[in-house]
Amino acid sequence: QCSVTFTFHVIQCITDSDRAADLSFLTDRVPLVLLRLALLWYHTVVLPFFALDGSDTHEGLLEAKAILQRKSVVYPNSSLFMFFKGRVHRLECHINSALACFHDALELASDQREIQHVCLYEIGWCSMIEMNFEDAYRAFERLKNESRWSQCYYAYLTGVCQGASGDLDGASGVFKDVQKLFKRKNNQIEQFAVKRAERLRKISPTRELCILGVIEVLYLWKALQNCSSSKLQIMNQVLQSLDEASCRGLKHLLLGAVHKCHGNMRDAVQSFQLAARDEYGRQINSYVQPYAVYELGCILLAKQETVGKGRSFLLQAKEDFTDYDFENRLHVRIHSALATLKEVVPQ
Repeated sequence: QCSVTFTFHVIQCITDSDRAADLSFLTDRVPLVLLRLALLWYHTVVLPFFALDGSDTHEGLLEAKAILQRKSVVYPNSSLFMFFKGRVHRLECHINSALACFHDALELASDQREIQHVCLYEIGWCSMIEMNFEDAYRAFERLKNESRWSQCYYAYLTGVCQGASGDLDGASGVFKDVQKLFKRKNNQIEQFAVKRAERLRKISPTRELCILGVIEVLYLWKALQNCSSSKLQIMNQVLQSLDEASCRGLKHLLLGAVHKCHGNMRDAVQSFQLAARDEYGRQINSYVQPYAVYELGCILLAKQETVGKGRSFLLQAKEDFTDYDFENRLHVRIHSALATLKEVVPQ
């Protein structure tokens, strides 16, 4: 099988180019199979997360499926191709099929630790999507113990999933470890993990607050849209039951996102408006207001009669807020939404 590290170098070349589709400059430099793997990474990981160029991911998934169909005959026991097959299933919301692929890839990669770790990561995320918290925390716990990438981040995911499963004592112990594992002081993900773990440790975690933490990362990593209606309904019930004042804005932001995934735009708008007006929890959840304003803008962009108002909300989210968690991530999404708007309505 191909070197994961070398593949990631090819991926870096692609994501740094002006247009990911323009790959001709690479064809003479790297084996074609690595280009295929890099394209699979772009279409199933990079594009869905960042929504680059404001484009729909549907065509990318079709291309990914075509590559996988051709290469599965040539590389029937490739852990990497099996991994990407799982990514396609996940993006199509076939979570059980995705989990089966990731477990198969994990087994095929018995002597390739890097691939094992990306498979464990996806198993953890798919388990969170399915609200199977015990399987999720076991996957993240293994990453916390084995991975050198971000033990702090994996410890936080382990803690919230362990707490969400009902093991609050175990979760409290893991939250104490998060600070000890905090090594990359300028890394926004680790900063976020430390702040969240410290807060949960101080107030004594409840199962509901840990589930809130799971829903929050699903939202921030754009995985809520992969959740089934039944799981979204459970999330809605948990969020509605929370009455912690400091979490009120976050609660409404996540409720809005859940309603949006359900297609219930009226309730989504109401929840996002409540989140955008939350001042009390702003110091604890600094990103809630700009993200809520952004979400309102995106909903309003969907209707021709409110496009102008939607654009104003996007610009407000971009210009009126600074120094909050995941600011760069939101700016990428705002840029993407505005770029789409320019294509539809030339400025």
